[in-house]
Amino acid sequence: MGMDFNISYSRKMLRYDFYWLGNTPCRKAEIVGIVVGIQAYEKKIIYSVDDGTSVIDCTHASQQPEKRLEGDKASLPIELPKPIARIGGVVEVVGRVRPQYGIRVIVADAVVPSSFEMQLNHWKCVRNLHKTCYSCTDPFVIPVVSIPSVPETPRKVPGPAKEDCTSPGVASQTTTATSPVAISPVKSKFEPQSPTKLRHPSRLRSHNLTDAAFRLYIKHYINNAPQGPTASDSDSDDNIYMPIRQYTSHILDTTICKQDYKNLTSKPKTRSSASTSEGFTLSYLRRVPELSLMAKRVVKQRAREEKKLRETTSQSTSKSSSKRPVKHVKLDRAGLASKKKRLFQWAICELLRDGSIVLWDGPKRSYSGETSRVHGDASVLWKDSSTMTATNESLFSSTDISKLSSVADESESELSEPDPEEEAYMPTKPEILAAPIKNALVELALVPKRQMARRTELMGGSSKEEILGHLRRDDRWHFIGEWNITETLEYMDEEHMAWCIGNDKWIATQ
Repeated sequence: MGMDFNISYSRKMLRYDFYWLGNTPCRKAEIVGIVVGIQAYEKKIIYSVDDGTSVIDCTHASQQPEKRLEGDKASLPIELPKPIARIGGVVEVVGRVRPQYGIRVIVADAVVPSSFEMQLNHWKCVRNLHKTCYSCTDPFVIPVVSIPSVPETPRKVPGPAKEDCTSPGVASQTTTATSPVAISPVKSKFEPQSPTKLRHPSRLRSHNLTDAAFRLYIKHYINNAPQGPTASDSDSDDNIYMPIRQYTSHILDTTICKQDYKNLTSKPKTRSSASTSEGFTLSYLRRVPELSLMAKRVVKQRAREEKKLRETTSQSTSKSSSKRPVKHVKLDRAGLASKKKRLFQWAICELLRDGSIVLWDGPKRSYSGETSRVHGDASVLWKDSSTMTATNESLFSSTDISKLSSVADESESELSEPDPEEEAYMPTKPEILAAPIKNALVELALVPKRQMARRTELMGGSSKEEILGHLRRDDRWHFIGEWNITETLEYMDEEHMAWCIGNDKWIATQ
C-alpha cells in the first residue's frame, strides 16, 4: 500500500535504495489504484495513483519514437508519449521505490490497466501479508537461494583408455565439480585467434579498388600472414612420423608416450615469439600474388578514372576551341610496374606514420621458389563469395589460381633482385613491443639520483608517458602511440614481464 512506504523517513534512511516494512526490507512495490493525475514529458509519463491510503507518483519511461530526418525536425513538433490509462481509470503499477524530494516515488517497470475487482483483491492480499509477514517481531533472515544442479551433458568417449582410468562414481563427481568451469572458461584476449577474412582481391568491385583499400589489405596481410617453415621444423623427424589421428592400438603406445613427453617438456607454441618472427620487406610484399594482383587492379582502375576525366574535360574544351585533342599514350607494362611499386611504397609509408608497423632489425622473410607454397596457406586470409564447406579445402577456384599464377609470373619478370640491406617491417603487436618496453623500464629505473629527486612521487616505477618518451628517442618507435604502450603493458602483465605498482606506474620483473 502507499502508506507502507510513503511515510516521513529521516534523510539518513532516504539514502538507501530499500525501505522497511516492520522487520522486512523491501525494494520493489506493487500498488493498484485510481489514476488522479497524468504528466506527460518527452521521455517519461508520471502517473499520480491513489490506492486508498495515499497518492503516489509513479514514473514510467516511455518508448522513444523513431528518429526523424533532418528536414522533418523543423516542420513537425515533437509528439509527447501517449498515456496507457486515463484519469479515473484503475491501473496496476510494479516498480522500484526511489527517494525523491523527501518522499518516496515508484520508478515503474510496468503500468497495466486494471479493474476495481483487482483493487479489492490486492487490498486483501496486503492485509494478509501484514498479519503473516510484516508484523512479525522476529528478526529478518535472508533466505537461502538454492543453486540448481548443473545437468551432466553426455560426452563421447574417444577411446577405451579413458574408461579404465577412473571408476563411474569418481567420474561423475569430477564432472559435476568441474562442469561450471568448463561452461565459462576465462580466455585471454592475447590468445591467437583465426584472422578475419577479407574479400579476395580478384573479386573486388571497381568502386572498392582504391588506395585506402590497398593500404588496408597490406596491413591485414602483415598482421595475419602465416609463418613460414623454420629449419627446426623441417629437419625434425618427429613431425614426419606424427600420427594424424589418435590410435588406440597398444602397438603405438611407445610412440604416443614419447610424443606426449615431448609436449610436456617443450614450451608450448601458442604465441609467436618476437625472436623467431621474420620481418616483411618491400620486395617480399610485392611478390605476394594476392597483393600484386590487387595493386595491378588499383593502378588500372586509377588509369581508367583518369582517362574518363580527360575525356570529359576534352569534350568541354573542344566545344570552345577548334584545336585537336591531344592523344595520351596507353599504360604500358613498364609504367604499370613502376606505378605498382610506388603504390606499395606509399602504403608502407602511411602505415609507418599511423604506427601500424615499425622498422625491424631482425630476420627478414625471403621469397624463393621453395617458399611459394607458404602463400598457399595464406588462403585463410581471404574469403570467397561462395559458401565455404566444412572441409579444409582451398577457397579459390581454378580460374583464381590460374590468375594468381599468371600474376606471379609477371611479377617475377618485372621485379629485380631484392637488396640484402633492404628495410624490414613488423606489425606493432604486443609480442613485438614487449622487449623494447621492458628495456625501457629497466633503463628508466636506472635514472641518476639527481633526476630521481625531481620527481614528485617517490614510489618508483615509470608511467606510460615516460615509457613512450624514452622509446621515441629511437627512430624505430617514433610513430607508436600511447595505445600501443597500454596494450603491450597489459600483455606483459599477463606474461609476468612487468607489473603495475600503483598510480599507473610500471616496473619490469626480473
